[in-house]
Amino acid sequence: MAQTSRRQETRKIASLGLAAWVLLLPIALVSLGIWQTQRAAETLEHARRSSAELSTTLAQVKNIAASDPTAILTFQGAGEPTSLAALVAVSQIEAALSQADEELEISQIRRPLVWGTIGGAVLAFFGGALGLMAAGISGIRARVSQRQLIASFQRLRSLLPSILATVVIGFSIGVISAALFEAVSMGLWADFTTGSAKLFAVAVVLAVIAAYSAFTALRGLKDVFALFTPEPLVAAGRVIEETEAPELWRFVRSLAGRQHALLPDTIIVGLGQGFFVTESQLRLWPEDRLVTGRSLYLPAAYLDLLDQAEIAAIIGHELAHFSGEDTTYSQQFTPIYAGLWRALAALRRADGGRFVLYPAVKLGFHAMQRFDHAVAHWSRLREFDADRSGSLLATPADAASALIRTGIIAPAVAYVLQRAYAGPDDTGSDDAWPDLVAQTTELVTTNGWSDPMPLLGDRQPHPTDSHPPTIQRISALGVEIGDDLLRRAMRQPEPGARSFADDLFSDWAGLCRLLSKDFIDDARMMRDRRREVLEKVVAGASQETVVYDNVKPMIWTMVIVAMIFAGFGLTVVFLSGQLGLGYDEFAQSLIAAITAFGAVTSLLYAAFLYRSAARPLMVLTPDALLASRLDKPVAWTDVAGYAVYASSRFALRLWLNQDAPVPKKHWRAIYSKIDRRQRIITLGALGIKGMKAADFSALVGRYHQAAYARQELAAAMLHPSRDASADETAGKY
Repeated sequence: MAQTSRRQETRKIASLGLAAWVLLLPIALVSLGIWQTQRAAETLEHARRSSAELSTTLAQVKNIAASDPTAILTFQGAGEPTSLAALVAVSQIEAALSQADEELEISQIRRPLVWGTIGGAVLAFFGGALGLMAAGISGIRARVSQRQLIASFQRLRSLLPSILATVVIGFSIGVISAALFEAVSMGLWADFTTGSAKLFAVAVVLAVIAAYSAFTALRGLKDVFALFTPEPLVAAGRVIEETEAPELWRFVRSLAGRQHALLPDTIIVGLGQGFFVTESQLRLWPEDRLVTGRSLYLPAAYLDLLDQAEIAAIIGHELAHFSGEDTTYSQQFTPIYAGLWRALAALRRADGGRFVLYPAVKLGFHAMQRFDHAVAHWSRLREFDADRSGSLLATPADAASALIRTGIIAPAVAYVLQRAYAGPDDTGSDDAWPDLVAQTTELVTTNGWSDPMPLLGDRQPHPTDSHPPTIQRISALGVEIGDDLLRRAMRQPEPGARSFADDLFSDWAGLCRLLSKDFIDDARMMRDRRREVLEKVVAGASQETVVYDNVKPMIWTMVIVAMIFAGFGLTVVFLSGQLGLGYDEFAQSLIAAITAFGAVTSLLYAAFLYRSAARPLMVLTPDALLASRLDKPVAWTDVAGYAVYASSRFALRLWLNQDAPVPKKHWRAIYSKIDRRQRIITLGALGIKGMKAADFSALVGRYHQAAYARQELAAAMLHPSRDASADETAGKY
C-alpha cells in the first residue's frame, strides 16, 4: 500500500509539473503579454501627445525668438513655473522634442513585440493542450484492443511532430518577444542609473539566450521529424538455407502448418540472445547482411540442450506471433514505437538545459508514457496466447519445462561466452577453433544447473519486447511447479548422446564451430580495440605532475587588509580630534594596538603563504596521489570516485574503496578533512596555480582512469584467459 501510494504521489507530481510547463507557463506568458500591451499603448499615446505638443510649442517659441530673442518666457511644467529666454527655450524644447521622438520610435518598435509574446504563448498553449488531448484520447483507445492500439499510435505519430514543433516555435517566439520588449522598454526610463544599466544588460542577455535556445531547439526538431524511421535490429548469427538444414525447415514448416501460421522467410542460428521472431529489418554480423521479411532466430546452445517437444513448444510460441494481429503489431508498431522512444531520448539529450525545448520534450515523453500501460497489457496477453498456441504442438508440461530450462541455460551460456570473450589469441587453424556450444553442454553435464527458483521471476530475453515473468507464464498454462516439472526441466544431458539439433542440421558440429569462430573473432577485435583505448589512456598520464596552491591572490588580499588596518590606525592616532576622540590617550592606544595587531597578523599570514607557495600542494604520479596534507600517498586504484569543488572553497574530494587504507592528515591542514567512517578524503586549498577547477578535475580524471587502465592491461597480460566477469559467473556452478 505504501509503495502504491508513493507511485500515485509521484505520478501526481509529474502531472502537475507537466501541466505547469505545457499549460500554465504559456498562460503566464499571455498574462505578461496583456500587461505589456497596456504599457505599450500608454507609452505610445504619451509619446505621440508629447511629440505633437512639443512641435507646436517649438514653432510658437521660434516665432517669438525671431522677433524678440531676449524675451523671457514662462513655462508651466510638472513642478514650479520655469522662466527662460526665448533662444534658450528653443534649444531646450528642441532637445525635449528629440527625446520625445526617440521615445515614440521606441514605442513603435516594441508594440509588435507584444503580439509576438501573446501570439507565441497562445500557439504554445494550444499546441500543448492539443498534445495532451491527443495523448489522452489515444491512450484510452489503445486499451480497447490491440488493433486500436496500433491505429491510435499511428494517428498520434502523425500528429506528434507537428504538435511538438508548434509548442517549441510558439514558446520560443513568446519568450524572445517578451525578453526583447523588456530590453527595449528600458530605453524609455528617464533615470537610467547604474542599476538600470545592469537590468538592461540582464534583459539583453536573456534575449540572446532565448534566441540561441530557440535556434538550437528548432535545429533539434529535425530529429523529431525523423523519429519514425525504424533502425534495423542487430544480431550475431548465420542464415540457415534449406539445403544446410532440410530437417529443420521441414520441422518448422510442419509446426507452422499445424498452427495455421505464416512460415518464416529466414531462419537464423546464433550463439547469443534467446528465441525470437521479427518482421523488422535485421542486420547480421559478421557478414554485415541485411535480412528482411519474417525472421526466426534460434540460439544454438539452447537447441543443443532442449528436446524435441520443448523446441516444438518454443518455436510454436514464436510462430504464433506470425499469425493474426501479431504480424501487424510486430511489423508496423513495435519497431516504430521503439524508434520513437530512442528519438525522444536523443531529443532530450539535445535539449541540454535549453528551456524553450523542455516543454516539448516533456509533452513528447508524456504522450509515449500514455501508451506504456496499454503496450505492456497487450504484450502480456500476446505472450500468454503464444504460450498456449505453442503448448498445443506438444503439451502444457513441455511448454512449462521449456520455459524453466531456457531460464537455467542462460547463465551457462553467459559464463561460456564470457570466458571465450576473455580467452587467449593463440588459435591457429580452423580445426583448433573451440566449439562453444559443446562447451556449454559439457559445463552443465559436469557441474549441473543453477537453482531454478530464483530465475522464475525473470523475463525471457527478447530484442524488442518485454515478456511476463516466467512463473506467471507457467501459471497461465495451468501447470503446477512441482517436483516432476523441475526434475524434467533440470535433467542432465547424457554424455555422448545426440541432441535433437544433430537431427535437424546436416553438419551441426561444423555450424557450432563456425558460430564459435565468429564470436571469438569478434571478441579478439573488441579486445584489440579495448587494448588500444587503454594504452592511449595510460599514455595520457605517464609522467608525474606537480601542482601548487594558488596563494598569490590571498597574499595580495592580506597585504591590502594590512594596509587598511595600518591606515585606519594612523588616521585615528593623527586625526583623533576630528574623529571626536579628543585627547583620550587610552582610546588612541587601544585602537592603535588593535589595528597594529590586525596589520601584523595579516602580514604574517601573507608571509606564511609566501613560504608555503614553494612547497608542492600535490604530486600526481601514474601510481598515486601525493598530497602535502596527508601522511602517505593515496593509490589511484584505491580511489572509487572523486570530485572537485570550487564554490565556497576549493577542494578535492576522494571516495576510497572499502578495502583501501585511509591516510591521516597533518594537523596544519585545517581546511582538509578525513571521514574514516564514510572513507572520504577532502583536500582543501586556495586553488590550483595556473589551472581552473575544470582543468584540474580533468587532470585528476586522467590519472585516475590511467591507473585503472594500467591495472586492467597488467591483469590481461598475467591471465590472458580470465577476466573478472567470468570469475564472478563461475561462482554459480
